[in-house]
Amino acid sequence: MMASFPNALYLFRRRHLGMAIVLTALLACCEEPEVINSIVLGGGSYVQITNRQVVGQSLDSTSLAALNEDTFSLEIWAAGDTLPAGITESPTLFMISNAAGDDEIGLYRDPFDSSRIIVYLGHQFMGLYTVPGCDWNDPDVFTQVVITYDGATLNVYGNGEQLGSETVSVDLDVADSDALIGADWDDLNDTTTISNFWYGAIDEVRLWTKVLPAGEMDFRYRNPDKLTRNYSPTGLDPLLGLWRFDQRGSDGDVVPDGSGKGNDAVLKAGAGRLDFTDAGA
Repeated sequence: MMASFPNALYLFRRRHLGMAIVLTALLACCEEPEVINSIVLGGGSYVQITNRQVVGQSLDSTSLAALNEDTFSLEIWAAGDTLPAGITESPTLFMISNAAGDDEIGLYRDPFDSSRIIVYLGHQFMGLYTVPGCDWNDPDVFTQVVITYDGATLNVYGNGEQLGSETVSVDLDVADSDALIGADWDDLNDTTTISNFWYGAIDEVRLWTKVLPAGEMDFRYRNPDKLTRNYSPTGLDPLLGLWRFDQRGSDGDVVPDGSGKGNDAVLKAGAGRLDFTDAGA
């Protein structure tokens, strides 16, 4: 029997509604997932990495206190941005302090020269270094910075090239200091003294308990997605911390430590910009 006109219209609508639902579902599942490559900081936001070392207890070699063994490498890929008028303090890439809040390891941008970095080690100023191809005023230009220390020699690299080598003997003491990306503090773990905020994007931060060879620096610069040049079953064992910033988050969210050592970071929006972008090295 032929359906009545109202029933036929009802069936027509049901069929087309069902097709629309299926089509919408297909479109949703076929959408490209959002690509995130770096975190964007500015004007008060930063990232805090928790130091799990307990003062008075034996060394936890998987915590940030492993830096007290005086052998490490720090790698960062970052892009800057034009600083607001009146900013004269050095924006921070990375810092970890001693008990007095002084930089045991400190890496900063020179606010007066957009091609230079400032390095501190063992709360000593180690120098200003010009990085070839670096422009901290251009948010589209990502720069690689690496510092290594073996207890006797500090080496500084930028964009695959060696920028300097300093003979210095320091006994690192990070106490129970957390580390900061994008800011520093004047008193240990005191967030009321935080300043020197970063303006721009940070793509990746890696912390090792070994000295990365000078011969790998150009490879690392050209392959920022690779952790090692040659495979080794134990090659990633000295990786103390890995923060890739490859997914969105907001104030208070945890950035897992990709090294597996448990040195997780926490996003701090503060009074500034905290965002993410698909741009990166």
